[in-house]
Amino acid sequence: MRLKGNLFARLFFCFFILTFGVVSPALAEDLAQEVRAVRREVWSERYADAVAQKSGALEESKKFKTGVTFDDILKDPDNLELNFQFAQQQIANNELIGAAATLERILLVKPNLADVRLLYGVVLYRLNSLDEAKRELDSLQRLQLPRDIEAQVNEYRKRIDARKRRTRFGLRETIGWGYDTNRNAAPSSKFQLAGEVPVGLEGTNRKRDDTHFTNITTVDFKHDLGMPAGHELFGSFTYFLQEQTKVDSLDIGMFQYELGGRYKSKWINVAPSFVASNILLSRETYLRTLGLNILMDRQITKKVSGFMNFRYDYQRYSGISENTTGAQRKGPEYDYLWGISYAPVSTMRIIPSIGYTNKNAKSRFDGYDRFNLNLTHTWALWRGTFLINTANLYFDRYDEPETAIAGRFRHDKIFRYRVTAGAPLSVLGLGKVVPKMMRDIVFTLSYEYYRSLSNITNYAYTNNKIEGLFTKRWEF
Repeated sequence: MRLKGNLFARLFFCFFILTFGVVSPALAEDLAQEVRAVRREVWSERYADAVAQKSGALEESKKFKTGVTFDDILKDPDNLELNFQFAQQQIANNELIGAAATLERILLVKPNLADVRLLYGVVLYRLNSLDEAKRELDSLQRLQLPRDIEAQVNEYRKRIDARKRRTRFGLRETIGWGYDTNRNAAPSSKFQLAGEVPVGLEGTNRKRDDTHFTNITTVDFKHDLGMPAGHELFGSFTYFLQEQTKVDSLDIGMFQYELGGRYKSKWINVAPSFVASNILLSRETYLRTLGLNILMDRQITKKVSGFMNFRYDYQRYSGISENTTGAQRKGPEYDYLWGISYAPVSTMRIIPSIGYTNKNAKSRFDGYDRFNLNLTHTWALWRGTFLINTANLYFDRYDEPETAIAGRFRHDKIFRYRVTAGAPLSVLGLGKVVPKMMRDIVFTLSYEYYRSLSNITNYAYTNNKIEGLFTKRWEF
């Protein structure tokens, strides 16, 4: 779904600095979760954007369902109306090559049927036969067309011209607001450990709800290398900002860069890329990363594809005023993810995956192994609306006890669930109110439940989050 996927920008930050004054030295929480939250937020914003776009395309297919079968055509092969309905049915079933052949047969008999030729051009466009599609649409311009068909012809001619450009740029802007019930991740037990001694939560360590403003700006490009297989180069720059209303110490800023290529073949697609980021916590540079990401995917059957993603980051943490011990987390991180994408129907995707993360740190009590189970369900509904459900289950095992807090190894179990609904403004009853250039803005509303269970009470907490975002994309 346009799944913008993903889903909708939301950021969840896990831990806050604990200070016990003379009882014990200042203790910094494990902010590795913060880093993942930033990446997850950016990925979700892109995913939701993609879901919204796909939702619109699938909606076009859904309206073509007619119930006509090939047996009906065999009984009455010269019935052009029946053949046209059958072509629409083929499009709804994503049988585009068959639909093109059916529409071509109709046009051989009656070449001046504007609606049939328009649909034929659209099918060729979706098959990426751009020159043939443009030729069909150009031929329609010589005819006297109804206003609605003329508008569709002009729209698809613009799309073809844009797709034929070897280098394409995009700009995506997202803004929104959110609310967290436990922004500073205060323990559910209402106390925390310092050297195995329970200490009650005081002052800013108590549970604090908060609102925030979110901004995500992304500039990206794709360059077609001009080869038949469609190999390409790609890159992006993303700026992320989340400003808290009350908990200013958790204001987050991020600059993220990516540059890579995509190799396509009938056996497998491979997309290696170099990635880098600079993350600021409370307006101070907290983390710089430099790494490599490799995504591989393959279409297994018509409805099933498989993928594997590997990512390596060298993480250079810095000590800042909000976290003076940040440098202890310095070290590499390795992430592995395996999954499949299953499409039971053209408007739905179910994506189960499993993953493993290994984090090495200068201080071993900041290093850990993580196993995770993930499930994402995307559903394109009607007129560009969509629904995304995501569930994650994490199992974390730390390498060494942090004796300043507790003398035992830390074990965490984390459950996260998020549901997002999205729709263009034109669908929300605002099509006649907002300017035309704003009607394709997608609004997403998300709810997230986050529950962390730990054998050390400092890291056991619950947070509920709701967030609304507006996203618009320009391509040039």
